[in-house]
Amino acid sequence: MRDRRRRKLWRGLAAALCSLSLILTACGEGEAVQETTSTSERAAAVNNGTLSEDSVALSVGKTTIPYKEYRIYYYFMENQYAGMLDGSIWNYTGVLEGGKSIGQEAVENVLRLIIQVKVISKAAAVQGVTLAADEKEEADYNARQFCESLTDEVKQANGITQPLLTQIFEENKLAEKMYRVVSGQVDVNVTAEQARAARVQLIWLRTEGQDKAAVKQRADSRLQQATSSAGRLYRLAKENTQAGDVEYIIGQMDARKNLAAAVLGLKQYQISGVIEEQDGYYIAYCVKPSSRKINEEYKNQVVSERQISQFQKAYKEWSGQYEVKVSKSLLAE
Repeated sequence: MRDRRRRKLWRGLAAALCSLSLILTACGEGEAVQETTSTSERAAAVNNGTLSEDSVALSVGKTTIPYKEYRIYYYFMENQYAGMLDGSIWNYTGVLEGGKSIGQEAVENVLRLIIQVKVISKAAAVQGVTLAADEKEEADYNARQFCESLTDEVKQANGITQPLLTQIFEENKLAEKMYRVVSGQVDVNVTAEQARAARVQLIWLRTEGQDKAAVKQRADSRLQQATSSAGRLYRLAKENTQAGDVEYIIGQMDARKNLAAAVLGLKQYQISGVIEEQDGYYIAYCVKPSSRKINEEYKNQVVSERQISQFQKAYKEWSGQYEVKVSKSLLAE
């Protein structure tokens, strides 16, 4: 029973942390964590030696984060993969740029997330945004339930205490609220014409840093394969696209105007020609043409993109107001 309750609470917190991280992807994801300077609020000093529980591991302006708080965030992150990956995975160096290990990347992701949460919390304080009584009560209850679901051994090994858990749950709840406050200012109006869209499978071949003529030749070859694949474009796209996924909803408001126009002109199960865009060449296969359902889904996608963009813009402005310092001991882990 305890394990089931802990898993449920963990999934809720993990989802919140993950959504915040995804929203802020453009605000530092993939960049090395390093100290930043600011003329607004200088960072407090950090401990660069051996870290104990109360040592200052990082600081965002005058806000200091003790090593024990960092350890709890690291515990959250580590438990996302518990039981799925062998412990040796943290030392693996075969997939990341710069020869970094998975463990080093994990440390930087945790630091990045803590910095983001603290920046947002400071912005909330400036704007007078606080948790309502029911929001605070929910965060406190979840923190208490999560703490009670852990064994004494786990709590002791990871420096987990009820007060610190409560603080973390409340700050992440406040970060979610700040997202709603900022994104709530976005224009959500999308006309019927702007909402026209279709669901397609794409092959994308990047031209940046490549011989454009050679990429075009490759695109022509893939098109020949696609037209003779008898509706099996998904596998071909999966094996050849340089995009993160294969299936997308592309519509009238897409910045790639040639792609949008070609997609909206396709009938169901029709394959486009090679479509040239600034970032490369595309081949599209129409899974579902424009319909009320797809257009509504696309409209929601457009509004969501506007909201995320608005929040990222606000975060960039907030983060520039606070100097950040990170313990060299953490970066060396």
